[in-house]
Amino acid sequence: MSIIYNANLHNYKEVREMRILIADGNKSSRDRLKKILSKAGHEVFIASDGVEAFHAYEDNGIDIAFIGWTIPKMNGTELCLRIRDYNLKTSHVSYLILVSAKSEKHDMVDGLDAGVDDFVIKPYSESVIISRVRVAERVLETKYNKIPKVKPIKDKEIEPVAILNEEHRLIHKITGILEVAANMLSEGTPLPKKFLEWGTSSAFVLNWQLHEEKELFYIDLFVHRAQEIHGKTAQLYSRSSLIQIMREHKLIKKMILEMQSAAKSYNIDNRKSVLNLRDLMLRYIPVVRFHAAREEDVFLPFSQRYLIEEDISRIMKDFKRVEDEVGLEAIKERMDIVDKLQLALKIKEKDI
Repeated sequence: MSIIYNANLHNYKEVREMRILIADGNKSSRDRLKKILSKAGHEVFIASDGVEAFHAYEDNGIDIAFIGWTIPKMNGTELCLRIRDYNLKTSHVSYLILVSAKSEKHDMVDGLDAGVDDFVIKPYSESVIISRVRVAERVLETKYNKIPKVKPIKDKEIEPVAILNEEHRLIHKITGILEVAANMLSEGTPLPKKFLEWGTSSAFVLNWQLHEEKELFYIDLFVHRAQEIHGKTAQLYSRSSLIQIMREHKLIKKMILEMQSAAKSYNIDNRKSVLNLRDLMLRYIPVVRFHAAREEDVFLPFSQRYLIEEDISRIMKDFKRVEDEVGLEAIKERMDIVDKLQLALKIKEKDI
């Protein structure tokens, strides 16, 4: 804490020193804002363009950022989007204030969509800046207190995440079998239609009906908890890896259904049908592997920190309901066949 005198309010106020970034391409604007904030007892960092600002944000644990709408190399909204993505991946908490002469409604909407928390319209007074900082302090205190103190995945993996990661290993197994099948089709090796229909059907059951259905419940609850902390207006997830994960879910389902249809139309004597199925398989395989890697390396370790004990219990009930609908015996039967095929096709875990 530090005691400062506020000339505009004519009294002394106790404030917490904040680490504040000023990103503005105009030197006089930067200098004026720095003078106000430094006098208020805050540690101030300066950047004259968007790239420099982002690096300053990364390196200095910034609490509040005053960002000019038009700054060189990366405009204000683009910088806000990049900062929000960084916060999502690192759990850093900050308060972003866009400084601009723009005041139209559509400008405000663009700012909110970029993840802005507040606006300062030029010209502004010293009292306006100080009041915005005080609002930011209160909001940040609330955000810090709300973030659950759950250990990262390297120290503790919660049960739902462990289940989803284990199912990734099951999906990799069936994907490995489809890859062998696609390579055999490329070499002109005839394969039984029944085997190909079983393989594409197993991909649908294990990847979509079992795993993705569970994951949707998990994501819904994570988003609910995260929005409680960060607020809905910030649009924290609209430019994040999570939106890409959701797009990949839709793509994976579409590709599996196309593979199933191609397997049903497969005719060993029709080269076109053979190549169509092969091409669909070869497009599907890297998408699934990259999707699983994105979840395992980024999304699941990050998201589990937002969940509380009652969430884990709720998710496990949802997971059980999905398993009951698919049928545990049916899942086990398919996996037994997958394991036997792995041995027969000499597929090693490291190969998939």
